[in-house]
Amino acid sequence: MFTLSKDMETGVEKIDSQHRELINRINRLLAAGDNTTSEAETRKTIDYLGEYVVKHFGDEEELQIISKYPKYAEHKEKHAIFINDFSKMKSEFMGKSDSFEFSMKLNNSLISWIEKHIKGDDAEFGKYYKAQTL
Repeated sequence: MFTLSKDMETGVEKIDSQHRELINRINRLLAAGDNTTSEAETRKTIDYLGEYVVKHFGDEEELQIISKYPKYAEHKEKHAIFINDFSKMKSEFMGKSDSFEFSMKLNNSLISWIEKHIKGDDAEFGKYYKAQTL
């Protein structure tokens, strides 16, 4: 089970609450890969996760624009890479219908990316954002 640890909090409530929801959805997807969940339920969870990631990244980027974050372009590019990688994985899943394999791939690559991104890039932005709003 993937959790939002204290060192993953940015201090920006909107971002942190979305990170909690994102992790909740990832955990649902991992649970769906246990082969007892229907393929339809797994597909529904994958679709929702993909949509939520796009919404979250958009909200985060909006805060970066408003606060004139100097690393906005770099941060946005990392989001685009994640969305592209997730889309490829989603296409692979839709072609194979193997939710266990998808869950393992998600667990091994995307979760580690998300954790690294939140602890690094998002934490850095959180510090900048809080300093701008004081």
